[in-house]
Amino acid sequence: MHITASYVPTERDIADGVVAFRRGLFRMLGVGGLTLVGLGLVVLLIEALGSGMEFWPFVFLGFGGAMLGLRLWAPFQAARANKHMHGDVCQVTLTDEAYRSVIGSKRAEIPWSDFRKLRSVDDQWIFEFNPQQAIMVPHRIFSDAENDEIGGFLRDRGRGRSRR
Repeated sequence: MHITASYVPTERDIADGVVAFRRGLFRMLGVGGLTLVGLGLVVLLIEALGSGMEFWPFVFLGFGGAMLGLRLWAPFQAARANKHMHGDVCQVTLTDEAYRSVIGSKRAEIPWSDFRKLRSVDDQWIFEFNPQQAIMVPHRIFSDAENDEIGGFLRDRGRGRSRR
């Protein structure tokens, strides 16, 4: 395999990459937030129909709203914190031996053996070093044939999973 593509990373690319990399966390924030808001509304309705208003249903609403707000705000905050990553042309080269990238004057070459996980999530290729660090590359920069070749390469290595 030898695939090279160039693109200009956008804030949206980085936000989508963060969501794809931390998919479980963002799912839990969304589900937990909706559950707490729903529970707060149900208890508030029961209290309103009953004897009187209590304060504690608003705790559910507050925590649920905060979780939903964090779910929506965190990816874009991560993208803003990584402004150095967007705006410059990024050239990505994938070979049988390594991942290579050039962004401005910065160059990186990382052998596949240095990655803990190689996977596809949503519309991102995620090359994970550890649970806190990964390289995310959007599928959109490659053709369908190249994406199929990358997916086959990851499957052949026995380290790839695809979750679209």
